[in-house]
Amino acid sequence: MKDSIEISNKITQSNNSDFFSQHTFRCVATALITWLSIGTISLYQQELKIKFGLWDNFSINSINYSKFSDARDSEQVFQEQLILTQQIYRSGSLFIGPISLYSRKMLRIDNSAIYKMSLDIMTVSDGKNDVGSSIFAGVLFYDENKKLLAEPKTHMFGIAWNRLVKKNNGTVHIDGIFSSDGKELNKIPHNAHYFKVAIDLNYADPKAAVILSNVKFTPYVALTIGDNE
Repeated sequence: MKDSIEISNKITQSNNSDFFSQHTFRCVATALITWLSIGTISLYQQELKIKFGLWDNFSINSINYSKFSDARDSEQVFQEQLILTQQIYRSGSLFIGPISLYSRKMLRIDNSAIYKMSLDIMTVSDGKNDVGSSIFAGVLFYDENKKLLAEPKTHMFGIAWNRLVKKNNGTVHIDGIFSSDGKELNKIPHNAHYFKVAIDLNYADPKAAVILSNVKFTPYVALTIGDNE
């Protein structure tokens, strides 16, 4: 009789152990499935936000950027490398890897006037060698027939030429002046009638990434002594 009770107790203990093992397994499996489901939903929402640009209020006119330096139009530079983002109170465009941007339309320019170009750049990835993102920025000039001027150069990167910006620099403001009296890359050719803004980001570095914002090209009036009086 005693042997029967011991055997019964062992069977009960074994069944309880199996029950708890199965229960634990089910709990772990349920938790894993839930975690994976939440992760999948989160990634899907992020993908939708990237695709439809739901992340920002977007102040910069990136939809006006083109992939071409000539008069051809192009699709908006959203699909491949442009992700909309918002950093605190600053809106901008996140560009990952090398990309060349041109303003989408040629705009009229007075070759006797003075202009100021400016932009803000913030690096979010210093790239493959941790040297920062290499930035080129300036303008292209065209004649009255909208033909690209090659002299002195086609790309007048007058405000940034291989300018390295690192993460620890924070947001960097870059600007420069263009005029008929400018030197080399800041000189407006006498036969210039149209222009396009030209910006190269993350030059030759697929791992570099920057946020570009507040791109401006406006007429400039230099202040002289007495202007503020």
